[in-house]
Amino acid sequence: MSDSLGLSIGSTNLVAARIGRPPVMRRSILTVFDDRAPEVGIPGENPNLNQPGMVLSGFVERVGDPVPLVAADGTPHRGERVLVEALDAMGRTVGGGAPVVIAVPAHWGPATVGALRDALRAAPGLARNGVAPTLVADSAAALAALQAAPGLPSNGVVVLCDFGGSGTSISLADAGAGFGSIGETVRYPDFSGDQIDQVLLNHVVAGIAAANNADPAGTAAVSSLARLRNEARLAKERLSAETAAVVHAELPGFNSDVRVTRTELERLIDEPLAGVLNAVEETLQRNNIALANVSAVATVGGGANIPLVTQQLSTRLRAPVITTPQSQLNVAAGAALIADVADAATGMAAAADAPTGMAPATMAAAAWAAGAAGVAAAGAAGVAAAGAAADAPASATFRALAWSQDESPADEPVPYAGEDYTFEPGMTGARPAMEFAHEEERYEPEPPPLPWYRRPTVLFGAAAAAALLAVGGLAVTLTSTSGETGPVTETATTVETGPSPQQTTSAAPQTITVTGSDGRPSTTVVPPPPPPTTTTAPTTTTATTTTTTTTTTTTTAPTTTTTTRATTTQPTTTEPPTTTEPPVTTTVEPVPDVPVPDEP
Repeated sequence: MSDSLGLSIGSTNLVAARIGRPPVMRRSILTVFDDRAPEVGIPGENPNLNQPGMVLSGFVERVGDPVPLVAADGTPHRGERVLVEALDAMGRTVGGGAPVVIAVPAHWGPATVGALRDALRAAPGLARNGVAPTLVADSAAALAALQAAPGLPSNGVVVLCDFGGSGTSISLADAGAGFGSIGETVRYPDFSGDQIDQVLLNHVVAGIAAANNADPAGTAAVSSLARLRNEARLAKERLSAETAAVVHAELPGFNSDVRVTRTELERLIDEPLAGVLNAVEETLQRNNIALANVSAVATVGGGANIPLVTQQLSTRLRAPVITTPQSQLNVAAGAALIADVADAATGMAAAADAPTGMAPATMAAAAWAAGAAGVAAAGAAGVAAAGAAADAPASATFRALAWSQDESPADEPVPYAGEDYTFEPGMTGARPAMEFAHEEERYEPEPPPLPWYRRPTVLFGAAAAAALLAVGGLAVTLTSTSGETGPVTETATTVETGPSPQQTTSAAPQTITVTGSDGRPSTTVVPPPPPPTTTTAPTTTTATTTTTTTTTTTTTAPTTTTTTRATTTQPTTTEPPTTTEPPVTTTVEPVPDVPVPDEP
């Protein structure tokens, strides 16, 4: 019986599969003891966890990270070394085996894979017979298991979706070329098993709070929430096969069972699942693959068991969905198949440096061996049947044919001496041409991005600014007066006049007495000369006020108001006063009667 061992790495679970034995799945948690070997998992799934020890978790995500993990006692631990210890413990769980093939996440880069490979060199437990374990992409191992059972199409493009605990990986494979990878694996982190557990936990806690008018999560201890989260995870797994599940909630002030239905779970995950479907379509478009060229969709991982996932994938991609009842075990079973077929030291060396690809010849050999052996990758019964069939004559015959292990080889090949051969440039033997009955669909490459001045936002903004300026100019035109607008001169004239015309100034008359030749005095009253006629010219004071017309345009209203004020003061003229000249009066004083004496 074959002793080949397959191991798969996941951020949530580690799986070990050996031909002839049931596979084992444990949580990615390592407990280190002082007096014995470490153990993997939690007490509920590993009976050997019966004494306290140092617990390490989260090491899968820290592989290749130069910053070490810090344990509870303050000791540092590199992530890749902790992972190697956990894989060694998983190998001991199933009784070990050789050769060993480890399926690493397909989205890991070369640096991460190299860090794990270096750590494996210091692990003698996994290097049986001096042969180091072989690293392959988990996408290659998953396709090998699904090709064995239930089977994959022989042509077209196969879309592989791995619904893991920390995210979803999307890979494309060409079935006509030995399931060679197309492009790179795309990682979509927004749909994962951990996120589904958290969403379902929040839904249960919200229902408890609504029923009791309280927030039990606000006062619950961390241990209580951890137990409730584990109950939510178990309920999620049961809802994959049942229409309703019960979550036992034990929180401070609340201890009861909460019923959750599959419809509620599907409503909670509908939006993030739509993101996965969009990512799959974008991956196909990026690799210029039409939906009509997709021959099948293969799903692995714990999330592949959710009925809504299978339904939505089949509806959007219009292709059959191929999976198994225990899809979380497929990757480890496929790694065991690859280890059972090929020699780990020579057959899979190239795959270690290319974690996102796989050798087409090796992939085809693994699928052929799995089909010939009749391995059912999803269950223990199928794995046991593979072990029994591996030792059958048919399996031995296949190995002899596949690897040319004939004890009496034929004559050495003779060099070809014929004419040069020709071939079609668009066709190779490794990838035969695929013909479809329907019309070919192809995606046009994405156009280059527009320059900034041609983008719709800039154009719309410029058009809006031009329209605003046009409306403002029209408002100014309608509200303003025609003609030239200049300064307006205001003239104010002030006239000062003399005294009132009723005032008359009279000089005292002058009396002149003149004695005539005859000795008679005559008195003459000379009136004073008439006062001069004075005409006071009006004093005009002109004040000039210049008012400048100001046009004010208000941008907040479409109406522009122009105010022009002109003030003109008419000059006031005072007529000159009329002076009345009194007549000159001459008064002759009568000659006094002087008696004349008589002549003697």
